[in-house]
Amino acid sequence: MDFSANGQVVVKICGVRTAEAAVAASEAGADIIGMIFAPSPRLIDVTTAQGIAQAVSASTPSATSIDQGIASSAHLPVSADSTPSEFFNARSQHLVDMRRRLGRPLLAGVFQNQPLEHILEVARSVPLDMVQLHGTESVEMARMIPVPVIKVFHVDDAFSLDGESDLLRTFHHWVILLDTKVAGTSQQGGKGVSFDWTIARKLSDKGVPFLMAGGLTPENVREAVLVGKPWGVDVSSGTETNKVKDPSKILAFVHGAKYLRG
Repeated sequence: MDFSANGQVVVKICGVRTAEAAVAASEAGADIIGMIFAPSPRLIDVTTAQGIAQAVSASTPSATSIDQGIASSAHLPVSADSTPSEFFNARSQHLVDMRRRLGRPLLAGVFQNQPLEHILEVARSVPLDMVQLHGTESVEMARMIPVPVIKVFHVDDAFSLDGESDLLRTFHHWVILLDTKVAGTSQQGGKGVSFDWTIARKLSDKGVPFLMAGGLTPENVREAVLVGKPWGVDVSSGTETNKVKDPSKILAFVHGAKYLRG
């Protein structure tokens, strides 16, 4: 399925550490702003995240606060026997509707192999609209988190969709994220390393929406979208200059992803 057919690929700008960068992402048209709460050079604390959340809301006059009723999955039109395509398409459309209804980018907190209690406390304190599990967490953890969950699946030479039984598990995580598995480090993500986008295309061909990350930049995101056919793209280092978020690169990335014919 070509999720980019309408030219409106979802864009997540991750590793945001300042209010200025968050506002730049919001003004550029990003749909999700990611903040890192796991060990990383981009790690921020709750107080900083609260300032980012306030700045994003202040910069978008129509923005409203998250309503747990909006995030609730109880009323979504999917049955217990929904196929993965039906389930993940319903969830992804609900997130697009959430973004539109809130009038601002969704705020996602990124965690990696951290205690559930910590994740819940940060999500409540900021507050977060979404949680991203970027480690080897069980997909079961997603059921214990009261906001939509992005779950990463790391792609390397041995990766196979058939071998990832949890990837298409329904009624756990809301969004599948494919990111490059980087050898030799326990800190995954934000390394600027790509994987073979034709692997992602196989998931798209199953009619399942997903986020795609790993080595994306303003220069290659258009090709990545055309090859991989993702529902959305996720970038961190590709929108930085000297390890600092660059508003011009953020804008170029968003436009490159969303306006394929422009």
